[in-house]
Amino acid sequence: MNDNNATIELKKVTKEFKSTKVIDQLDLEVAAGEFLVLLGPSGCGKSTTLRMIAGLETASDGEVLIDGDDLKKKASDGHTIAMVFQDYALYPNMTVYQNLEYALKVHKVAKDERQKRLTSILETLNLSDYKDRLPSELSGGQKQRVALGRGMAKKSKIFLLDEPLSNIDVQLREKARDEIQSLHDKNKQTIVYVTHDQLEAMALGDRIAVMNDGIIQMIDTPENIYKNPTNLFVAKFIGTPQINVLPVTYKDNYLYLGEHKLVEISKSSKIQTQTNYLLGVRPEHIKVSKESGDGFVTEAEVTKVVDYGKFTQVTLKLTSTNIIKAVIKDLNCIIGDKVFIQVEEKTSIIFDIDSQKNIYWDRV
Repeated sequence: MNDNNATIELKKVTKEFKSTKVIDQLDLEVAAGEFLVLLGPSGCGKSTTLRMIAGLETASDGEVLIDGDDLKKKASDGHTIAMVFQDYALYPNMTVYQNLEYALKVHKVAKDERQKRLTSILETLNLSDYKDRLPSELSGGQKQRVALGRGMAKKSKIFLLDEPLSNIDVQLREKARDEIQSLHDKNKQTIVYVTHDQLEAMALGDRIAVMNDGIIQMIDTPENIYKNPTNLFVAKFIGTPQINVLPVTYKDNYLYLGEHKLVEISKSSKIQTQTNYLLGVRPEHIKVSKESGDGFVTEAEVTKVVDYGKFTQVTLKLTSTNIIKAVIKDLNCIIGDKVFIQVEEKTSIIFDIDSQKNIYWDRV
């Protein structure tokens, strides 16, 4: 650990609002200098978790530790934690520049250093022309960029961000995201970043904690979460287009969709014969051919074609109730075409039909 960052640890943290549990026995460790993203749908508890780390909410049970000490000791010093709120929280009577400068003046940062930091941030966030305006004279996206800039200026050991890019124009969002990443690369702050945008999470996080119903469903690197999700919720939440999920039955070393052989299985030790499962296959892992044979045995009908330029997404009807999406790059298809698909074992994810857990996922 160095002077620029701090560890965060939540031990069996529970948070209740009016006897409703929004966080349930949550354990979380964030290493010094790590960029951790809390990802999940609205209402899953990610913002509440962030606010407890910030000291803005008190845990109903459990401990929140910063560098091994109780949060209250660290949160009160004003140096350890900076937070960017989703609702801006700007001072209405201060200009953009004054809002950015305020915390630096309070912490007695030299004037030359203040000016240097703020000039760079104003340029990065396209705010140079607005530095003398009041918040009431700004758009929602501009206000959010000011709030982001204020957090960036402080250079605290822990930087907490709650949906900081949600109101920013798409063109500026990528630039702001890159700046947050380069800020982390440079300062090695410990960052906890809340978002419901899985693409944002995948682009930024050293690790991602996928949350649902107040519980962390999985915490791992973006690559591992994508390739080997712990359960069906994680698999469906990560990935665009969404993962295909098909009801299958295992028998005679094959997963069957109805009467169709779909996937040949070699590693069958965890799969029980004559048992139903859910098969997950990413759209880019569905191979499509206009000719049958050589592994292409399952027939499908093309019902929709969307050309994205660098790839084409096709919707395929396998049976009257089973529709999948495939991403193809070197095959021209039109609606109504009969095609054949191939699904390989190595890119298949098999889920228990009751627990919806990935049967090959083992907690390390």
